[in-house]
Amino acid sequence: MSCFYPASCIQYSAQVSYNNSMSALPLSIRSFEPADSDDLYRIDQTCFPSEIAFSRGEFIFYLNQRKSIAWIAETDGRIAGFVVARVESRFSAHVLTLDVVSEFRKRKVGTILMNVLHEELEKQNVGISVLEVGVKNLPAQRLYEKLHYRYVETLIGYYVGMENAYRMVRTLGNRQSAIGC
Repeated sequence: MSCFYPASCIQYSAQVSYNNSMSALPLSIRSFEPADSDDLYRIDQTCFPSEIAFSRGEFIFYLNQRKSIAWIAETDGRIAGFVVARVESRFSAHVLTLDVVSEFRKRKVGTILMNVLHEELEKQNVGISVLEVGVKNLPAQRLYEKLHYRYVETLIGYYVGMENAYRMVRTLGNRQSAIGC
């Protein structure tokens, strides 16, 4: 497998604690390449209901923004998940999507991707990470809580006027939060 992270791939092994019969899930984390676009778009379409999933145009737009960051988790040559964020200012970044293929959920793939993203944002001296999560998406909320995100507001009708969302924020690095997190 070719690696796109400087020097080498980041290698992780996530221990699965919810089922002792399963072994560790070896993951390679690498940055996005344009050839990944179609595969990532298909995964995004399966992870979210069609009315709130990104359109192909939106998805490609976000992936190709100059200030976008996209990390991909692979295992055995298959994409297990990915995260896309955009640095919006010297101080903040916006997590646009975290997608984990259903068969790899609850195996720490999302946690590892978010940790790699946070490390990258800290290297860029970004102070806060912002994201939105559906009020009904309890598994994602629990993940973000464990990653030290804090609820800051409820966004009424955020998802195409159909579903509310919570905006969550995490302070990165050793910075004091200007928003009280």
